[in-house]
Amino acid sequence: MAGMIAESFALAMGIAVATMMVFLVGSVFYIRVKVKGRVYCYVLAANKQLYGYLLKPLGFSVLIGEGDKGAKFMIHPSLQFWSFWPPGFPRNVQEPVPTYLFCEGNAEPIDPFNRQALISPESLMKISDEAMLKQTWKDVKESVGIKPPPLKAKPIIVGLLIAGVVGLLLYLYFSGVF
Repeated sequence: MAGMIAESFALAMGIAVATMMVFLVGSVFYIRVKVKGRVYCYVLAANKQLYGYLLKPLGFSVLIGEGDKGAKFMIHPSLQFWSFWPPGFPRNVQEPVPTYLFCEGNAEPIDPFNRQALISPESLMKISDEAMLKQTWKDVKESVGIKPPPLKAKPIIVGLLIAGVVGLLLYLYFSGVF
């Protein structure tokens, strides 16, 4: 009886392992055939969603969709980068494929590695640093020739507060409260 259970278990495990191997080898070959001669295009839509399409290039362009509803995008080898397709699969099953990044409504691809930013992260860090900002304003004031007022603001505020308190006391005294 125990030998029969062991044989059944071994047979079930053998079938399961064979099925997994057939699926793994089959998916690897399917992916290699599917990727051959194609490019992967990411398109950033107006609703801020990123969509991916595996497409066959038509010369120096690709067509997403069909007929009048289709959109044609230009491709150029200098603006491509490599990614792995299909996304979400284990790395040993994925295949590298030339990839382009597009914005919806713009036929030219975006070069993700050569983006000219108006401000770098390091500059933003320096600009947002309060001590650096104070020093910059101080340097600007000195270079323009703006000098601080001879009286500091603190004594003026204290004087105004004292005058206000004295005025309030005089008002209360003459109104007959005291």
